[in-house]
Amino acid sequence: MVNLPDSLYEDYTRLMVNVPSASASTFQPSPDLRMIIKWVDDLHSTIPSTVDFALQNLTTHRKKFEILPWLLWKSRCTMAMMLQCITHYPETRNGFLTADMPNYFYPLMDIGLTDKPLECLRLGALGVIAHMLKPPVDVAVVRYLVDTSCLDHCTKAIEIGSTESKTLAVFIINKILSTGVGLQYCCVLPDRFFFIDGLLKKLLVYLTTMPTPCPSLLNLIVGCYAKLSYKPRARRGLRRYLPAMLFNGTFASLLAKDPAAEGYRRELIKNLEMI
Repeated sequence: MVNLPDSLYEDYTRLMVNVPSASASTFQPSPDLRMIIKWVDDLHSTIPSTVDFALQNLTTHRKKFEILPWLLWKSRCTMAMMLQCITHYPETRNGFLTADMPNYFYPLMDIGLTDKPLECLRLGALGVIAHMLKPPVDVAVVRYLVDTSCLDHCTKAIEIGSTESKTLAVFIINKILSTGVGLQYCCVLPDRFFFIDGLLKKLLVYLTTMPTPCPSLLNLIVGCYAKLSYKPRARRGLRRYLPAMLFNGTFASLLAKDPAAEGYRRELIKNLEMI
C-alpha cells in the first residue's frame, strides 16, 4: 500500500476554532465517556460550529480513551465524512492539497461497477472533492483540480453512478465552471468543451428516464450550460449542437417549479441570441 505523506498526520489541535458560547459552557478539561459519545454524535450535526467543536475536542482527548476508535467505527461516521470536514475549511484544506490527497480519491470515483458498497465508496470520494468547492469557491482549489484532470474522473459517476453520485459529479463541474480559471480551462480547447457538453447531455437523457426527475440535478445542468455560454467559443459550439431538451418543453413542468433553473435557461437563451 502506498505510504501516506507525513503531513496527513499534522497535529491540528494547534488550530484555533471559534466555539459557540452555548457549547463553551459544556466544555470539560477531563471529559467522561458520556461526553466523548456526545462529541462523536455531534460529528453528524448540520451546524458547522458544533462539528468544529466536536472535532477539536475528540482530537485533543483522542489518546485518553482507547474506546474512541471503536465508537467512531460503530457510529455512522466514516473516514469520508471526516475528510469532507477537513476539505471544507481553508485552514486544513491547504494541507490536504499540498499532500496531493485528492489523488487517493480519484480511483474510487473511477470504479466501473455499481454494487452498492462500491457505489458508496464512489459517493464518499465525490463528496470529499465536492466539499472542497463549497462557496466561496477557492480558485487555487479549482486550479489544482483541473491540473489533476478531476473532470475526467467525474465520467464514471455520470455514466453509471447513482442519482446522488451524478448530482455530486455535476456539482463539481458546475463549481469549476463558476470561476474564470475553470471556465477558461473547459473552453480553451474544442475537445474539452465537447467532453463537458457530452456529459451534460447524458445527464439530460438520464433525467428523462427517471419516474420523478431530480430538480437539483436539472438545476445544476442548466447552470453549467449558462456558464459555458459566456465564452465565445462555447457559444458557437452550443449554437451548433444545441441541448435541445432544454428548449423543446421536455422539462417544462420541472422548470416551472424551479425559478432558479428557469433563470439559468433564460440566461442561456439570451447569451445564445435566441431571442
